[in-house]
Amino acid sequence: MKRMILRGARVFDGTGRPPQDHLAVVVEAGGIADLVAESTIGAAGDATIVDLTGCVLLPGLIDLHVHLGFGPRNARDSVAAGAFRAARNVRATQATGVTTLRDVGTANGVAIATRDAVQRGDIAGSRVVPCGQIICMTGGHGSEPPALPGMAREADGPDDCRRAVREQVRAGAECIKGTTNGPLNVVEFTPPELQAIVDEAHRCDRRVACHASILASSQMAIRAGVDTMEHGCDLDQAAARDMAARGIVLVPTLLVTTLIMDRWDEFKEIPMMRSIPVRAKRHVESFQIAMAAGVTIAAGTDIFHGLGRFDALPEELGVMVQHGMAPADALVAATRTGARALGLERELGTIERGKRADLLAVEGDPTRDISVLRHVALVMQSGEIVGGGRCP
Repeated sequence: MKRMILRGARVFDGTGRPPQDHLAVVVEAGGIADLVAESTIGAAGDATIVDLTGCVLLPGLIDLHVHLGFGPRNARDSVAAGAFRAARNVRATQATGVTTLRDVGTANGVAIATRDAVQRGDIAGSRVVPCGQIICMTGGHGSEPPALPGMAREADGPDDCRRAVREQVRAGAECIKGTTNGPLNVVEFTPPELQAIVDEAHRCDRRVACHASILASSQMAIRAGVDTMEHGCDLDQAAARDMAARGIVLVPTLLVTTLIMDRWDEFKEIPMMRSIPVRAKRHVESFQIAMAAGVTIAAGTDIFHGLGRFDALPEELGVMVQHGMAPADALVAATRTGARALGLERELGTIERGKRADLLAVEGDPTRDISVLRHVALVMQSGEIVGGGRCP
């Protein structure tokens, strides 16, 4: 890969510090080779200079909650149709500056295959960290209509739950997704079953993302030691304090609830959606309780095909800001915290020497106006420019 020097931008490094002036980022061999004062650059030699004057440069964004090939109106699609949809989606997110995605449930091994296709260079798109099948109890969330056959691995009893984790690891999953409640508004799995999932996943060096959107299931997830709680729509102060103390990351997915409720007449007959009005009543309050308690918060969209644009992470961050999070904190949620939640903090999430050159430049300052994330000037993934209008 050709050596590049990105200069002219203010650098938001993902740590939460204000953007820094007069820094240049040197990119070589797919990584960040150096950060230097612009005044020391001198002659570029054989390097390509990329002028980002007027921009803020930040780490590539990380969306921790996607379903690459899923859409409730496409439940009868073929495996090939889901795969084509996933290919389109990873390219759309990459163009927005989302360079890493965590897929938390797509049927038929499509997410794992998409990860491999991106790695091989067969398709262009965001890096994918797949969970494999969702693990739920028999009849649990992820197995109900309109989920495709194979979307979930139904498991009952601690031993079967351990086997389900091992199956996902064997299939190539890099994380594990479990669900603890759904449209019936009851706790799914018993504490020993969920504990078995967490124990086995951690034994296999996999982190656990847990769907929990009622208080009792959230409490069980906290006691089991999950790594990320997805949605967390019904937290109270005690649960939030426990999450903060245990270092459990909340992925609130605020935007999807709003979008579904805005079009409720279209979705109310879908069994998987029937609990959404109950969730919507406390979702924002729960998010604010978590912030006040010091819970670590990351970012994920949960947007599915047919609801809205798949590359919706900038809008998710906008909703987080709307409900009380500072713009700089929202950016950290989508960069450094996302990388930590994936266990990839040594590679991604901040602009530091030695990390992968996953970078996003936007026109304007997103630490003051989060909406400028849509004004993409440059997207770089692993040192290659893959989008934006400032290509050399």
